[in-house]
Amino acid sequence: LITAELHINNMPAFHLLALVEIALVYCFYNLLIFRRIHWLGLIAISLVNILNTLFLQDINSFNSLAWAFNMILLIVLGLLYFYKIYNDDDDYTPLNERPAFIITSGWLIYASGALFTYLLGTEILSGTPDGFYKNAWVFQCISNILKNVIIGYGFWLIGKKCLT
Repeated sequence: LITAELHINNMPAFHLLALVEIALVYCFYNLLIFRRIHWLGLIAISLVNILNTLFLQDINSFNSLAWAFNMILLIVLGLLYFYKIYNDDDDYTPLNERPAFIITSGWLIYASGALFTYLLGTEILSGTPDGFYKNAWVFQCISNILKNVIIGYGFWLIGKKCLT
């Protein structure tokens, strides 16, 4: 809102946000699933985002391709974590008491709503603002709000577990 009021193009911030968000989430899931960070994967993800900015969608336009790629990767990582839980015979903790499960659920809700928006981003932004496209960003906004609430609850669970 501040940059819009000051007539400052904030698209470069979206390019940086896409890279930082997926890098941090990738590291989180690597530590959660594999107990170490796969640096080649992190480099590959960074290169995809950087090359998208340099060659496909310039820094002054919305980087919907990078965001769509990141959301697909986030969904894959979340499903890999769910698969790990499914195969984990040693932990009998109920799912609603596992902070990582709650956090992953929040990320998956966000990624599914955001992926829909990013895949249709060109049509939404370049189409006439009537009918379905007028309200398409609502999916991403609702999924983002749900993500924040659910991940916040997951972090609250972490704090609660640390105190007990």
